[in-house]
Amino acid sequence: MKRTKVSLLLTVALAGVLAATIASPASADPTPQPKDLVGVGSDTTEYAVNYLADGVKVGGLYSPGYNASAGARLVSFNATGTTPVVLKSGTVAVTRPNGSGAGKATLYGAGLNTNVNFARSSSSLSAAEVSAGLWQVPFAQDGLKLATATTSNAPASITAAQLVGIYNGSISNWNQIGGTAGVIVPMIPQTGSGTRTVFVAQLQAANGGVAVTLASTVVEVQEHDAAPVAANANAVAPFSTGRAKSATGIKLAGGWSYTRALYNVVRQADLSTAWFTQVFGADGFICSGSGQALIEAAGFDQLAVPADGGACGVPTQAATTNFTVN
Repeated sequence: MKRTKVSLLLTVALAGVLAATIASPASADPTPQPKDLVGVGSDTTEYAVNYLADGVKVGGLYSPGYNASAGARLVSFNATGTTPVVLKSGTVAVTRPNGSGAGKATLYGAGLNTNVNFARSSSSLSAAEVSAGLWQVPFAQDGLKLATATTSNAPASITAAQLVGIYNGSISNWNQIGGTAGVIVPMIPQTGSGTRTVFVAQLQAANGGVAVTLASTVVEVQEHDAAPVAANANAVAPFSTGRAKSATGIKLAGGWSYTRALYNVVRQADLSTAWFTQVFGADGFICSGSGQALIEAAGFDQLAVPADGGACGVPTQAATTNFTVN
């Protein structure tokens, strides 16, 4: 449903207040209940979905989430934290899914966990996930850039070609590309991370379609943990532009960047459920004006709904390329 002028004005006013100060993320897990609508997976979107569920207060203004008025609870377990974790009361504890891939793996196949209703994902579906009947629902736009420490030996801008050289090991010192002398420490998110999947694909694209063999110097780190980057003047890592807004001790380099959609992923059988329509659909809470303010509080841009020329809430099995935002 196309938003009314009054609704849009209210949303813009609220979003402006929220955007002025990005909210501080909460880290506590929800207390499991038997009828929860449970999500796991992506580190990138965990704060956004937490806000969409429970609301957030920024700059003295509170914006309520879906759970403020809904009968059933929308809950989202962060990618990191105590493990194993109980997802629904009365069920057996499981290894905490860390990342988009790990979250989607709970929806089908050998990793199937029927206590999980949706997976947060910052990467598009793989061929195997499509074959398994998974569908992704875009709701926000994010970007990827390269993060370095606030005080860094890296140059202010890094090209795509230089990026390939850094990660294949042919460029090993910042002074080779206009920076201050220092042995480069390239970092990459953990296996199963959606950001890693996207980044590796973009390395390949920048390398003429040929997969890049990562150098032995590449260090695996937890996705969007700014600490190891901030602590090393020679470090560099791919980082969500949305998540970077609430990170400390890092800055984003100019040059290479990539725009991507953020998704919630469900099983095909759940596309026709009432909860899917109410929460994830184009007319649901996430794509609403209230949802926009909460998504922006997490640092991202809400995709526009179809009535406004966008793709928010439209299930797809292909990567979203329509980045019309509100």
